[in-house]
This record gives sequence, C-alpha cells and structure tokens, in this order.
Amino acid sequence: MTRLIPAGGEGSIRVEVKTTGYAGREIREAVVVHTNDPRAAVVELTVSGRVEAFADIRPRTVFLRAKAGETASAVALILPRPERPFAIKNLRAVRGRDIRFELAQKAGPSGPVYELRVFNTRKEPGRIADTVVIETDHPARPALQVMVTGEVE
Repeated sequence: MTRLIPAGGEGSIRVEVKTTGYAGREIREAVVVHTNDPRAAVVELTVSGRVEAFADIRPRTVFLRAKAGETASAVALILPRPERPFAIKNLRAVRGRDIRFELAQKAGPSGPVYELRVFNTRKEPGRIADTVVIETDHPARPALQVMVTGEVE
C-alpha cells in the first residue's frame, strides 16, 4: 500500500477480505479511503463476488446423540475440489475432552475422499461441543474445521 501519493501520481491500496464461512455465498464489503482532494475527500471502494468453497465438507457440523454409557458416532466427508487438491497432514480437537476421531482415505471419481468419523467419549449426561481442526498441505488453506455438537442423555 502506498501511504502518500503525490498529486497526479499513482499508488496502490491493498484490501483483504476474510471469506471463512461464506463458501457458496455472495459477499460485498466496502473500504473507505480518505484523501486530501477537496473534490473527492472520501472515496468508497467495493469488493464483491461469489466465494468458492475450498473443499466440500458434508456435513460441516456433525451431531452426536447417545444415552449415558453408550457411544455414538457420525461421519463427515471431506472432498478436495479438483482445482485445489490437498492432502490431510494431521487432525486435532480444539478441546479434546468428549470426542475421539479417525480418518480414512478413499478413492473418489476426481481424487481422494476423506471420511472423518467422530465418536463421543463422554460417559455422563451433558452436552458435547468441540471442533476438529483438519491440517492440510495447501498453503492457501492450511486448516479446515468440522464442528462437533451433541448430547449424552
């Protein structure tokens, strides 16, 4: 970004829009630029477009429901998009108290398909809330997330 642009000169403005959580949706963000030009003291720049998903994750939130002492499991599929292939390097839970998980890789029609299976480990009644962080080898998205929620009755 150019801090000071002389009259009649050129410069650049760098704008970064965080798109996490907006996959498949239209976004529109405005940036206000203040100048010392009396004819255009304030200029509003708009960034808009459709956010493409980095990967298809189905579902984005897995639900676990079990009776006390029982184990429940749920599966989320992680499908890398052909134009942005990636491998999964590691998995970790943000809290890690009430869940465990395992990952299986299978061949899909356009590349690998990852099957994330999440299990509850909570034995007593209560709520389950955690996030599985999926670490990838792709520099544009080094981490993806699958939310985990549920209840032990």
